Amino acid sequence: MDRVDAFSTFQGCVAEVLDIEPDEVRVESRWREDLDADSLAVVEITLALNDAFAIKIPDVDPENLQTVGQAFNIVADLVGVAG
Repeated sequence: MDRVDAFSTFQGCVAEVLDIEPDEVRVESRWREDLDADSLAVVEITLALNDAFAIKIPDVDPENLQTVGQAFNIVADLVGVAG
């Protein structure tokens, strides 16, 4: 899996939980302001990503992750497609 494939999977998970189109999930998107993701949605997204990538995302303070790109970088590091 390369970084593009990983982001596509990431987009699909986020879009499914938030009931939006995958192309609305962009690297620069802000969770609350752009995607209307509340704290419950973030938990659901984390669980979906854990399943989709067979990983365990560490507990992260949501205040430190304001954009989709910041969250994706954590996932990318865990699956070995950083960079």
